[in-house]
Amino acid sequence: MKVLIFGASAGLGRCLAEELAGHGHDLLLIASDLPDLDAMASDIQLRFGVKTQTCASRVSTIGDWLKPVLEGLEAFGTPDILMFPIGASSEEDQGLLGPSQARELVEVNFLAAVATVSAVLPDMLRRGTGLVVGFGSIASARGRRRNVVYAAAKRGLQSYFESLRHLTAGSGVRTQFFQMGYLRTQQSFGRRRLFPAADPRDLAREIVGGLHTREGVFFRPKYWRFVILVLRLLPWFVFRRLSF
Repeated sequence: MKVLIFGASAGLGRCLAEELAGHGHDLLLIASDLPDLDAMASDIQLRFGVKTQTCASRVSTIGDWLKPVLEGLEAFGTPDILMFPIGASSEEDQGLLGPSQARELVEVNFLAAVATVSAVLPDMLRRGTGLVVGFGSIASARGRRRNVVYAAAKRGLQSYFESLRHLTAGSGVRTQFFQMGYLRTQQSFGRRRLFPAADPRDLAREIVGGLHTREGVFFRPKYWRFVILVLRLLPWFVFRRLSF
């Protein structure tokens, strides 16, 4: 099968690429740094013997980043699976971002998936098969004082995937959406968290193992389903005192 991974060069995206290659899937790897992607693709080809194609695209504005993605898709062919473990945040995202900074966060965390799905979905619907996998964040559970635009974009992405599930119902095209908790990555190294960070390799193994059997919304790690439920039920006068 052919799999597109947008955000493939680090963290969960890289782990997903290696896990999928281990299952014999050909890969279209998309990220911003071409030398890093090419090195990763060569390593995967040597280790697993699958076909890999790379596409360098830095998400900033529609005109800049979508064209190389479309060109990469034309060479790769219609993927059987689309995966979007892509995301970006900013330490300055505390409710006072300027338009250009806010737009870039929305582009990366929301529009990258929407625009790519829009380009591929018509072919999936014509074939009557396909899987689209999105990745949200527990940050979108309720409004917050940090990562304001990031959380809003991820909440929008969740709504988009709910609509996508309605749109594809009965068509043979399936959707999965993962609400992700803290992950053990370079960006999170050394930071204190209320809950432990999960190993992205373990999550990648679990996600790939369930690609052909599940549809819907999932929380990873699973205990976040209950944490989010509690956060949503907290009265405002309690919730506003929290910092998460």
